[in-house]
Amino acid sequence: MKKTVLQISSVICLGVLILIASVSAKAQAQYRAHIPFNFTIGQKSYEAGDYTIDTVNSDTAHKVVAIRDARGHNAYLKMGMPVTGNSKEVVANLIFNRSETQYSLAVISTPSFIVKFSRSKAEERLARDREVQRAIVALIQK
Repeated sequence: MKKTVLQISSVICLGVLILIASVSAKAQAQYRAHIPFNFTIGQKSYEAGDYTIDTVNSDTAHKVVAIRDARGHNAYLKMGMPVTGNSKEVVANLIFNRSETQYSLAVISTPSFIVKFSRSKAEERLARDREVQRAIVALIQK
């Protein structure tokens, strides 16, 4: 009798663990965006087109974010910070710095994480000489 109760409770615990793992995996949101202009991230250039943005780890202290083109290539990885507090109000978007005709990714903002990119030396020089504008591209959750 005790053995049967132990087996049943083991099966129930295993089922609960599988359910928790499934919900946790689904909680890692993927986003997609159509970026209508060529842009840079640091020193690397990217062409206009469709991109996906998602986290590649489930660590709650630091999020590693991947940016991939529509074919799944040209991945760029960057560590971000999880959003704390009332994240329901945050709209998912990409924020680009624009100087003349050059766009560079400055921020990825979602309800679950924020990633800020530092400017390259070339961007810093342009920012000193000219006014930098912002361009925002909305992210759509997959």
